[in-house]
This record gives sequence, structure tokens and C-alpha cells, in this order.
Amino acid sequence: MDRAALLFWLWMLFFTVNALWALSQAAVASSFGVRPTLVKLGVGPRLFTLSLGGIQWAMRPLVPLGSAVSFEDPTQDAASSKVPEDNRLRQLPVALHAATIVLPWVVLVGVAMACLGPGEGLRHFVSGFALPFQVSLLPERIERFVALLRDGEPLRAWGLLSAKVAAANLLPLPVLAGGSLVMLPWRNQRERVPVWAASLNLLMMAFALPWACYVVYLLGAAVLR
Repeated sequence: MDRAALLFWLWMLFFTVNALWALSQAAVASSFGVRPTLVKLGVGPRLFTLSLGGIQWAMRPLVPLGSAVSFEDPTQDAASSKVPEDNRLRQLPVALHAATIVLPWVVLVGVAMACLGPGEGLRHFVSGFALPFQVSLLPERIERFVALLRDGEPLRAWGLLSAKVAAANLLPLPVLAGGSLVMLPWRNQRERVPVWAASLNLLMMAFALPWACYVVYLLGAAVLR
């Protein structure tokens, strides 16, 4: 497989994982009576926007960098509302709010189990929690992941990526699902967030940013090799 085809498959895999997560969160939230207002697939300049089912769907080019589901209500009057206007999810009970955060990642774990087999998919998900801390193993693991695409095994690569992305996003980082879960008890009282929670978020972010840059570098090196 040449480099252009390899880059295409990498883009498609990340797009599939991000799009499935976004669709799952939109579906779960809607089933609880809280419809998203905007689903952003990727980051960067907006390529196009569609309106489907009362939801704006915006496509952006840099899909590997993530997607987002917005619950902001631009028509809500902040002065008269008891619910903060920046997130409709705060209208839900805490348990349903937590389910809206977690269940989309359960879908990705299900994809991993379907692609790799139940036992192996679950094992790769569980081991994914330790992956950010096993920095010395990253070069070999990324080489093996890229080799799957070179060898014509995109289904297995999709399962592995789904398992690892699900685990990584449940870590307690402020911009990830795990961080949102940690902050749920203070979702309407941000000024009362304990010092330990804020410190944990800062510590994890300081670790995660260099780690993410290293992963991007290793992916680029594996593709160009």
C-alpha cells in the first residue's frame, strides 16, 4: 500500500471512530429528551453544514483531532433560566447526564469486540487505560497498527483504534469524557470545584499534550517509512 492510500485509510478510520461517537452521543442524549444543537465532525475551517432532524451537522477537515457535540441553546434567556445556558445536559438528572457521557464510548467498545472478538476487544480496551503511561511501548505499537493497514486488515485496525480511543477518552482529563464525569458533582457550581479536582486536570493536561504530539510524530514516521 502506498503512502497516499495509507493516509486515506488512516483518515477514514479516525473519521469513522469520531463520527460514530458523535452520532452515539446525539442519539443517547436525544433518547433522554435533550436534543443536541450542533454536531461538529473534526476541527478546523468548516467545509459544509447540513441541517438534519433539527440538528446542525458541520464537517471539518481535521477529523483525527476530534469531534464535538454541542448542547448550547442560543435562544435561551440566561436571565430567566434556572439552567445554565451553555449546556442543555444540565437539565438532566446526574445519572442520565453521566450515561450520556459514558454510553457513546460503550458503543465503541462494542465495535472493538465485534471487530476483534469479545475477549480480545475487551482486553484491548482495558489495557488502553495504561497506554498513555507506557511511553516506551508506543513506537512498537504504532508500527504494528500501521502495519495492519499495509497488510490489508482495516477491520482489525478499526477495532484496535476504537478500543484505545474509548479508554483514552475515559481518563480524567478536563476536555475528555473522564474529566466531565469527575466534574459532574459540581456541574452547576463551578466556583465550588475542589482544589484537588482542578489540580488533577492541570496535571493531566500537562502530561497529555506532549504525549499527543509524540503519538502524531510516531504516526507520521510510521507512514513515511
